[in-house]
Amino acid sequence: MVSSSSSSSSFPPAQPTSMEPVSPPLSTTQPNDMSDAVKRTPTSLKRERRQSLVHASVRDALAGAAAGAFAKTAVAPIERVKLLMQLSRSASAASAPASEGMVPTGSAMQVAKSVYQTQGVLAFWRGNTPNVVRQAGAAALNFMLMDWYKRAIAPIMHWSLSLPSQRNVEDRVKRRKLISSFLSGGLAGGTTTTFLYPVEFMRTRLAMDVGATKDTRLYPRGMRDVFCGIWKTDGIRGLYQGYGIALSGVVIYRALHLGGYDAAKTEILHRRRYSAEREEGGGNETVNIDLTMSERFAAAQIVSIVSGTICYPIDSVRRRLMMQAGQPMDERLYRNSIDCFRKVFANEGMSGFFLGIGPNIIRSFGGALLLVGYDVFKGMIGV
Repeated sequence: MVSSSSSSSSFPPAQPTSMEPVSPPLSTTQPNDMSDAVKRTPTSLKRERRQSLVHASVRDALAGAAAGAFAKTAVAPIERVKLLMQLSRSASAASAPASEGMVPTGSAMQVAKSVYQTQGVLAFWRGNTPNVVRQAGAAALNFMLMDWYKRAIAPIMHWSLSLPSQRNVEDRVKRRKLISSFLSGGLAGGTTTTFLYPVEFMRTRLAMDVGATKDTRLYPRGMRDVFCGIWKTDGIRGLYQGYGIALSGVVIYRALHLGGYDAAKTEILHRRRYSAEREEGGGNETVNIDLTMSERFAAAQIVSIVSGTICYPIDSVRRRLMMQAGQPMDERLYRNSIDCFRKVFANEGMSGFFLGIGPNIIRSFGGALLLVGYDVFKGMIGV
């Protein structure tokens, strides 16, 4: 039997024995406690983790898609000028001048003026529809897959900490975070490129269509004409022209772009946290170390310019390969990416790889806008 002293406020109520009748609970919190206990079974925990992962992935995808569509539409005129300059020397022997218009040449201002005078203001957004589709899908997949890859390789990074090393634990953890950021960014970029490369291909061909009217345009019906025309001549391989060099390039670019931005934020926060701890003498008080919007944008702008400039020659080669899809093999300028590198360097020098780099640096504003916009949209969706 349970003694009366066992029901004092300093001890929990004694559990009834099998000989005592079980009275109904007086507290309304017990059913909630029971339901919480049920939720914490192994099966329920797995289900909760799976649902949490799906929710996080959907949130990342929506935030990335919204940021990508917004950023690409904002910088579409700059990007078309950049493409016209970048491919001006290869287009004369490719399929773009099949229309009556000629590819404009000169400085960025001269190209922009020529597009406005001959094709109209809306021509600056020519090819923007597949660009938005590609970029929204790419941004959604990149950010979603980057977080997914980061979680996937987390056990490996954690295991590597157990290996013998002369560095202190804090430096090793910091190094693993940087490696994880660059590795997950590169893997996400490679996966995304594989799925969305045909859309990028169609966007490039539409941007180089310089006809002013439907009668003079090479692809008057847009994406459908590009797809059908290349499919008839080259099949699926034509839509993946330049894919090999693009895959290697995008892994490097995304590792520098996504991973570099993530690493830059981690480094800034680490230094700020370290400074705050030193000022407070190692106290445990909570310190606000979140990045401001201007700090995020500055970090994103630097990362976008550096990554875009480093990978620009690879981008130039893959776009030149794109422009010769659909032509007979004996009429193509370049046999493969290595042959393209060799001929461009021999005939045009290093400057041939950096045609349109000026507008591309200005366009990096869109890359910074994408990274910061992702953080903003992700916070809005998470609320």
